[in-house]
Amino acid sequence: MRKHLRLLLIGVVVLLLGGIAFLIGNSLRAQWKQEAVQGALDLIPNVAQRLQDFHRIKTQDGRKVWEVSAREAQYSEDEDQVTVREPMVKLYLNDGRAVGLSGHQGVLLLSGRELKEVDLTGGIEVQFADYTVRTDRARYQRETDLIWSPTPVEIEGRDLQLRGDRMEVDVSAQRLRLFRHVTMTLRPHSAPDETHALPAPQS
Repeated sequence: MRKHLRLLLIGVVVLLLGGIAFLIGNSLRAQWKQEAVQGALDLIPNVAQRLQDFHRIKTQDGRKVWEVSAREAQYSEDEDQVTVREPMVKLYLNDGRAVGLSGHQGVLLLSGRELKEVDLTGGIEVQFADYTVRTDRARYQRETDLIWSPTPVEIEGRDLQLRGDRMEVDVSAQRLRLFRHVTMTLRPHSAPDETHALPAPQS
């Protein structure tokens, strides 16, 4: 009889120990899961957010200063950096005209609501007065108001075509310059009395 009681007591103790181990295991798993979720939440501010139809614009004294749009944007608030696909940047002059800058993809550097810099790559076109500029890479810096390209450039106008190894556009001064190995092909004027509103690009 005592032997049976001893065996029963041992069985009860084993069951209790097993239950305690089960509860401890569940508690640890729940704690690990909570820690993992909290870790993921802590990372959320640093995770880039994808946006469709990205668009930003700045106005001053009732007129547009610059405008940026893109088919898709990947935005990281901590870095003030936006990676964009198929971007279009428009820089508005005092007379209302705009200089357009587009490409396949690029990076925008922001400072709050201010545009600091644009770096575009692939299939770039710059619309500048009567000229269309094509190149593979271009960068715009708001502080200096300059667009420049370190890669070969081709420029099409109504009566000329130019090529060069690199380019610089002073947006505010409305001046375009080509550097190194500059070639120019002249074409007949479409009409004798037509003139360009901008002087020919300087080399």
